Amino acid sequence: MSSVVSKFHDAADSPEAWPDALKALTDAAEVAGAALIILNKSTGNVDEVCFSGLSAEFESDYLRYYAAVDPYSPLLDESWKTLSECLPDQLLRKSEWYNDFVLACGVRDILGARLVDTSNHCVIIGIHQQIGRGFSDRADSTLGLVAVPLKDAARRYIEPFASSRTGIFDESLTGVLAEGRRFYFHVDNKSRYPDETGSVFSTPDEARAHAFVIARELGQDESWHGSFILVTDDRGQEIASVRVGR
Repeated sequence: MSSVVSKFHDAADSPEAWPDALKALTDAAEVAGAALIILNKSTGNVDEVCFSGLSAEFESDYLRYYAAVDPYSPLLDESWKTLSECLPDQLLRKSEWYNDFVLACGVRDILGARLVDTSNHCVIIGIHQQIGRGFSDRADSTLGLVAVPLKDAARRYIEPFASSRTGIFDESLTGVLAEGRRFYFHVDNKSRYPDETGSVFSTPDEARAHAFVIARELGQDESWHGSFILVTDDRGQEIASVRVGR
C-alpha cells in the first residue's frame, strides 16, 4: 500500500504522474479502471479528465460528448457511492451515457466520490468494475487507506486551474492557506515514508487528531501494525507520534 501512497505524492507534485497513480490504485483495489474528472462549476463543463484501465481509450469521447449527459457525477458528494446505488436500473437502461459509454468501455459499476469542492471547481473520482464482477472489500479498504494523499493530490491538481482562469487562487483555497498551517504525516515502518505534500489544519491539535484517523485506517491492514505516524509542522518540528495497531 505504501507504493500507492507514494504514487499519489508524485501526482501531487506533477499532474503527469496521475495516470500511474490511478493505475496503482486500480491494481491495489482489484478493480478494472478509474477516472479523475475536473468539473468547472462556473461553466458547467469538464475542464480535464484522466482515465485509466478500461476507459482509458475513451477520454476524448467523454470530453467531446458524454460529459454533458453524465447523470452520475453531479450526484456525488464526499461519501463514496456506487452508480447502482445512485441511479435505478430503469433509468440506466434508458441512459445514453450508460449504454453507449459506460457499458461500451466494459464497465458494469462505478464507485465514486467528490474529492475536492471549491467555489469554482470540483474534483470527482470513480473506480470502475468490469462487467461480470462486483466490488470487493479490498476496494473499500484501499480507498480508506489512501484517502489523505488522494485528496491532497486532487487539491494540488486544481490549483493551476484556479490561478490561470481567475488570476488568483480560488477563494476557498486561499482561505485555507490563510487560516491554517501545513502539517506532515510521515509513516515510519523501519523504513520511513515521508509525506512531502502535507495537509493544512487550523491547529496542532487538529493535526494530531488527523494522525489518529490515519493510524486507524492503516490499522485495517495488519502489515502496518507497529508502525508510527510521525506528525511534523512546517518547520520540521515533531508534534506527535501515533502507533498503528497494537
